[in-house]
Amino acid sequence: MRQVIAFIVFFLSVFAVASVYAKTATVVSVVDGDTIKVIDETGLTTIRLYGIDSPEKKQAYGQAAKDFVETMVTGKTVEISPVNTDKYRRTVAVVMLGTQCLQEQLLLSGYAWVYPDYCKKSFCNAWRSLQGISAGNRVGLWADPVPVQPWTWRRIRR
Repeated sequence: MRQVIAFIVFFLSVFAVASVYAKTATVVSVVDGDTIKVIDETGLTTIRLYGIDSPEKKQAYGQAAKDFVETMVTGKTVEISPVNTDKYRRTVAVVMLGTQCLQEQLLLSGYAWVYPDYCKKSFCNAWRSLQGISAGNRVGLWADPVPVQPWTWRRIRR
């Protein structure tokens, strides 16, 4: 029951954010599991998905995360709700495909972690619950007995 309530709170929070500040765009390519490129009336924009971190391309499950995102959104119209801009000048945003939040789908499918250093919105607790569901069901990267968080993997690889 607690997971259902967390999901409802999350959905309402993201839907409220998406409906107020959203702009419509078409996904033209997927860079990796947490970065997409979209085009709208202002041109091409790189979008970093807010609040999550997916495995890197050369990391276990990195290609699977990218493939998952490609299947979900490539060529489709999405709603982009900007949160901020990162140090690489990418728009950091919540991305909705109809009523589905792309970040939520990545978390539930086991292709992302909630990024604790950057996920600060009120709905991030609900996202942690969604991550817990996929971890408990051992789906995606959670099938690995010791999955390595991308921020740890990047630090080790340097």
